[in-house]
Amino acid sequence: MDHAKKIQHVAANRRRHLQNPVASGPQKSGMRKNMSFANAQEYKRGKLNAARKPIRQVQSMPDFRDPLRDILRSVPFYAIHGMGSHVRKLSKTFSRHSFSGTQRGKDSLFDSQISDAIQKQGYTTRLILVVFSVLMGAINFGYNTSVLNTPEAIIRQSLTSRPWVDDFSWAIIVSIFCIGGLLGSTIAPPLLDTMGRKTFLLYNGIFLTLALLFQAVSMGVMWLAVARLLIGVSCGGSTVAVPLYLGEIAPVNLRGSLGTLNQFAMVVGILLAQILGRPLGNDPGWRILLGIGAIFSTLQVLLSVFIVESPRWLVMQGKHGKARELLKILRGEAETSELLNMEIQSMLEVSNMERREISVGTLVRNPRLRLPFMIGIALMVFQQFSGINAVFYYSTGFFTRAGFSDPYLGTVLAGTVNVVATWFAVELMDRAGRKALLVLSSVGMTVSSCVLTFAMVAGPMLQIELGYLEIFGVLLYVAFFEFGLGPIPWAITAELFGAVERATAMGACSCINWVASFLVGLLFPAVNTALGSYTFLPFALVLYN
Repeated sequence: MDHAKKIQHVAANRRRHLQNPVASGPQKSGMRKNMSFANAQEYKRGKLNAARKPIRQVQSMPDFRDPLRDILRSVPFYAIHGMGSHVRKLSKTFSRHSFSGTQRGKDSLFDSQISDAIQKQGYTTRLILVVFSVLMGAINFGYNTSVLNTPEAIIRQSLTSRPWVDDFSWAIIVSIFCIGGLLGSTIAPPLLDTMGRKTFLLYNGIFLTLALLFQAVSMGVMWLAVARLLIGVSCGGSTVAVPLYLGEIAPVNLRGSLGTLNQFAMVVGILLAQILGRPLGNDPGWRILLGIGAIFSTLQVLLSVFIVESPRWLVMQGKHGKARELLKILRGEAETSELLNMEIQSMLEVSNMERREISVGTLVRNPRLRLPFMIGIALMVFQQFSGINAVFYYSTGFFTRAGFSDPYLGTVLAGTVNVVATWFAVELMDRAGRKALLVLSSVGMTVSSCVLTFAMVAGPMLQIELGYLEIFGVLLYVAFFEFGLGPIPWAITAELFGAVERATAMGACSCINWVASFLVGLLFPAVNTALGSYTFLPFALVLYN
């Protein structure tokens, strides 16, 4: 008799829960936290409708395929550094909120079904080959970002018959790369949709090879500036095409990992350019240094035979059969037909939503979208105005002016810390929230700027050698950037928007990022000349605010 009363009591509690969906407010709040604003509202309506269903429908074991479809539709088709934690949170959110009234024991089984379905999708031999080929573009982007840093003095002496190229001319040569990046990232999306991902990557690799060879034989300031502009156009296209293509070929659980590999390839390219700067930092060795990037772009062109067309692009063109065939090759023979069909269906649904793509003006006028859009723009501005690219563009000259005995060592150490910190950032982003890491990054970079400024001011004043304290300040500065302000702005921008708004919002934020990077590259030499030892205080002020 007691057992029967207990069953009746549990049934009554469940019935009250279904009749009063407001009681689940904290859960819905957690759900919204892990979804875009638009998706959260749609999902909220779906949950309320599910709560009104008869109890016999809720008591039955839910089909794990429904929330799995929601996950496939909600995770952006971009390979973004730090997205792995977002995918895991989405998995828990959809599994726990899709069916009200599910028993706790069934919840655990339900979670495990979704987790198993997602996690069993892993790397295949063909996927590894494709990823390796495409990442040559990311390495080239990092390499050309920093390649002029170490050999700055020798290049400035060799470019003209005059004994020295003035600071403003050199700043234009360095920073015009960002103007090219802005142009490339602007024209890449329509070209990617028109000619396809594979064809764009092939032509972009050929174009970059020719631009790099042109850079290596440039005989004057004007020619080198034009070469840097063309290289920037290609690298700007790569910053759009590579994460997009990797996100479209990767299983949903690997998009964050491939985003990390993309970021890692960039920082490895930066470090490689810094390391080669000393042995090739002579005349005419610097021409070889500037042309080495052609090796990576040529390798990408040669390996294009392994690159397959994006299954998602084929779905957009109505070629569903071909898309399913290539998806089977990328996923391996173990992939079930049902899961392949779900992926194709999610690609089709997201593509249909993206056809309703809105304008930047709509993002500004729409009250629901204005705040996240402003947040994305602010994060991109703060990322560049933190001054990180001043380190990668000009650290050798900066250390030389500061009187450090071995500027090359300081530059290479900064590049090494940049690589190591990128890997540590993955663990931090999995364990801590986005806001906490942004605060940690900003505070850490502010303190590092103050340490660096103190060392440069106090050393000459007290007539003591504080060069290694300067290096320590720069290394902390770079490390704290990679912990937060480096990857998080891109991850947050992708997560804040739904499929309809995401492409427009990320494109606009990318343009702001390129413009801010150009301003830092153009103005830093003048700021360094004007402020001397206090050069990094303006960056500390931006970070503090």
